[in-house]
Amino acid sequence: MALVLPSVGAAAMLADRSGWGLLGFSGTYLALTVPHMLFAGFAAALVAGLVAGQGAGHDDPRDPDTSETHGAPDRGRAARAGAWGVPVGTGLVLVGYFVGDAAELVGALVLTGALWCTAWAVLGLAARGWARGLLVTGSVAVACSMLLAVWWAVGEATGLPHPSIGQMASTHGVANAVGFALCTLLGLRAVRGAAGERIERRGPAGPALQGTAIRPHRPSRTPGRRQA
Repeated sequence: MALVLPSVGAAAMLADRSGWGLLGFSGTYLALTVPHMLFAGFAAALVAGLVAGQGAGHDDPRDPDTSETHGAPDRGRAARAGAWGVPVGTGLVLVGYFVGDAAELVGALVLTGALWCTAWAVLGLAARGWARGLLVTGSVAVACSMLLAVWWAVGEATGLPHPSIGQMASTHGVANAVGFALCTLLGLRAVRGAAGERIERRGPAGPALQGTAIRPHRPSRTPGRRQA
């Protein structure tokens, strides 16, 4: 899913730069489709998939440095919910463009819930130092930025006061692109790299078997007994 949505953004950018309409949209909506498909579509789906694949706390059992699981079962379920919910929510938001503001609000709520699940799962990953700082920054950023998205969607659907497009781009957009997408992807890369290095140092057999002497088999010399 993460690899499909950038093509939608590319088509929207081509149409916007060429001055064409695309599926009845033009101007601001068409321009905003590009970053949404790159960050809400590509980056968010990529992060959600990576976190679900990471196991959200179910790290390699051979590595004692990753044994500090923080509510692993709950965070594992949250990671899976995020991996399913992000593409579904993104699709619902796209459908909402054609159906109406109420449908777009439903999509925003689903996408927000899915990203919060992913952020919760990210906080359960075993990470230290600057990698932990990046992951925490990404989780906090998406938690705040998606509140703005819900506020905007509620305002569009109900007519209540809400941020303008320019305000959303400078707050919600920057927080998602830099705070969530960039920081979380860098943090996940650091976690995977550190885990791989630790496992390589311990060897494929794992620490449990290292230093264990293997005793040779000695057949029984007692007459009349079957040898083991």
